[in-house]
Amino acid sequence: MELVKIINTLDSHNPLVSFLVIVALSIILARVTYWLMGTHLTILTRRTQSDLDDKIIENLKSPLYYTIIIVGFWFGLDRYVVNLVNPEYSDELMRLAIILLIVVSTVSVARILNTLIERVAKKITKKAKSTLDEEAIPFVLKIVDIVIYIIAFMIILDQLGIPITPLVASLGIFGVALGFGAQAIVSNLLAGFMILFDRPFMRGERIEIGGISGDVVDIGLRSTRLKTEDNKLVVIPNTSIITENVTNYAQPNPHIKLMIDYGVAYGSDVDRVKETILDVANKSKNVLKEPKPEVYFMEFGESSLNFKLVCWMANFRSFPVKDELNTKINDRFKKEGIGIPFPTRTIHLEKD
Repeated sequence: MELVKIINTLDSHNPLVSFLVIVALSIILARVTYWLMGTHLTILTRRTQSDLDDKIIENLKSPLYYTIIIVGFWFGLDRYVVNLVNPEYSDELMRLAIILLIVVSTVSVARILNTLIERVAKKITKKAKSTLDEEAIPFVLKIVDIVIYIIAFMIILDQLGIPITPLVASLGIFGVALGFGAQAIVSNLLAGFMILFDRPFMRGERIEIGGISGDVVDIGLRSTRLKTEDNKLVVIPNTSIITENVTNYAQPNPHIKLMIDYGVAYGSDVDRVKETILDVANKSKNVLKEPKPEVYFMEFGESSLNFKLVCWMANFRSFPVKDELNTKINDRFKKEGIGIPFPTRTIHLEKD
């Protein structure tokens, strides 16, 4: 009721003065609203554990500020200027105000969506231990912005009375042409997102794909990089990863079975050979206690009795473990008097 009284009072004064009063009131109201959102609402949002609501409030402050001012200018112009000068321009003024509100709303929606998408994407990539967010998030945000602004542009064209059907058809044809021309790039981009959400492997894990084995260095938007055991960097397109079988040596756990063959001289005590190898394996810090190491007498070789040590390592880096076990077992064989034979061949010559 108070607002109606104020408007009726303004109607009885000079139109220009009334218009300026309305504009001044809208600016004051916009500033008060901006201040309240920056102080009282911010105090409330800070009590929550997440800072997402803080960012949303921050993104809404400016759009709401300009919305109040635009509505104030429109109301003042329409009531105290246009209607007195030429009422036929009232619809045009309304259309202009709507277009300005569409622009402000578009910026606000784009900012809020960017905040939400960035938050969700970072949580996903953090779990995957991937740097994909460095490429994927800006790319996705740009696509979202483009889509939002195109929709807003079409709504504005519709407000201006410009047919948008031909424009939509043209964009569709352009999109199809672009899809065919950049099919490989688009395929790799989509594959990158599939890897991001499916998470078949993470950075630092040892995988094998297409006969190539190595540690995952980076999971990018278009490709994945592996570092092989000989320190070579291999770049694999993401489409290859989602279409071929991938062996992940780190999942469901990084424990790897290690099998080493040993040959001893004929006549060696089989039980003592087993005990010696098992004693070295059990004392090694690089060999897991569970499952327990085991030694098997495998076969009678051409020049040796062949045994196989089966044990488990904590990870896939086997060279240091093999080196330690072989060195210590060799020393123990020498102490225990267990010989390691050379391959020998006996040749019988017959005289004519």
